[in-house]
Amino acid sequence: MFSDVNRRRFLGGALALGATTVLAACGYQEDTTQQGSESTWSFKDDRGRTLDGNRPERIVAQVTAAAALWEFGIRPVGIFGPSKLPTGKPDPQVGNVDLASVQSLGNVWGEFNYDRYVELKPQLLVSVMYLKDELWYVPAEQAGAVERAAPTVGLDLGGISITDGIEKFRALAKALGGDVDSDSVKKAKAEFDSFTEDFPQTVNAVGDKKLLLVSATQEGVWAGNAQGFPSSKYLADNGLSFVEPNAPGDGNYWEQLSWENAGTYPADVILLDSRYGNLQADQLGGYPTWQKLPAVQEGNVIPWNPETPFSYSAAVGELGSIGTALRAI
Repeated sequence: MFSDVNRRRFLGGALALGATTVLAACGYQEDTTQQGSESTWSFKDDRGRTLDGNRPERIVAQVTAAAALWEFGIRPVGIFGPSKLPTGKPDPQVGNVDLASVQSLGNVWGEFNYDRYVELKPQLLVSVMYLKDELWYVPAEQAGAVERAAPTVGLDLGGISITDGIEKFRALAKALGGDVDSDSVKKAKAEFDSFTEDFPQTVNAVGDKKLLLVSATQEGVWAGNAQGFPSSKYLADNGLSFVEPNAPGDGNYWEQLSWENAGTYPADVILLDSRYGNLQADQLGGYPTWQKLPAVQEGNVIPWNPETPFSYSAAVGELGSIGTALRAI
């Protein structure tokens, strides 16, 4: 996922903007040979496109979307984006998706097996968007063909809290016929609500300590904008104080810093990007400027996943782990 690929996933400067902006917003039902169920549906996505007609059943989804839809009972037939680590274990981004029951079209940035996609006879593709009208992990050079093969839904997750993102997927899942009020969903939501109710205790424990989002690579470090990421926005909106970079890059997510300037934004606590391919705390001992950071010297470095799945269970797992670590500092 690094170095080029990770920068394309929320790291400013290497993102290909506007991959789908040249596509018309109409013509979704041109291929009348692809039929969904007898039930009808209607849904307006975050590009302003309205889909209606027969409710699609054969859904292909980017892993972030697949993980979110899975909790609400929607089972895609195919996925694309990071789903497996080199060890063979599931990537945290894929959430509770059963990888044995879905077809992967690609596991890394720029990899989308179009022939395999068509063979799945998709009736809908769902992806998230972090930049305007760009379907995440749909390669720009394939975007036109993907749009022609089946209707697409794009949900914009840039600059919103994880709770708002979950609600977006809940609405989509409901439109697709998912059981959004199942016992498992109610249980996961109750656990998340309980976490939210108890979160002020974490805020009180942290006090006036400042947090900083960091992604580390051999090439340098990136300081993150807490309002740009759904999980950190939740933390900030609920009372934690973040150090914000002065000049975030593309998409208002990160500011790139050289290792010589790693101390530009001193903080009491670092939330360190835990996605595969980033350098983790136990790999950073050889970087003197890292060792000099106040948070590192105090042992206040906490793993953080910028792409936490938009489900109640994943949210309470990720935020709960961060909360436990924060209360222990």
